[in-house]
Amino acid sequence: MAQTGPRPALLPLLLLLGALLLAGPGRAQRETRHEKFHRQHVDHPRTSAPDARRYCNQLMAQRKLTGAACKPTNTFLHAPPAQVDGVCGPGGTPSTGNYHESLEPMELTVCRLAGGSPSPPCTYRGRTGTHRVRLACEAGLPVHFQRQL
Repeated sequence: MAQTGPRPALLPLLLLLGALLLAGPGRAQRETRHEKFHRQHVDHPRTSAPDARRYCNQLMAQRKLTGAACKPTNTFLHAPPAQVDGVCGPGGTPSTGNYHESLEPMELTVCRLAGGSPSPPCTYRGRTGTHRVRLACEAGLPVHFQRQL
């Protein structure tokens, strides 16, 4: 005869589902400031593109930086994520406020809006280089790219 009562093996799955539903839409997927920083600024290894212009147009769209308006400028760091995070620790030196400056230069690509409308479709030009950077840190992790040095 088949069992008709509750199945104890399903209980953990049901509890997880209930917790996700109670959190509300989008809450289970909300990114932290540190995760947002990585989405917006870290691209390691560097995404392949024929030139800096096509790289910027591709990455700015892929990383959701061209939604309702075109982001005027954005810098992508091509260092490993651990090295970028290290700027807020032993790989950097404290500056003013919560800013830290990298001890070592990093390969980067700066994407700037190439004239036209600040509304999509967005067209960017790109410039590559190697520079030290200044990042804002919270709880020992980067949360904002301030500038290259």
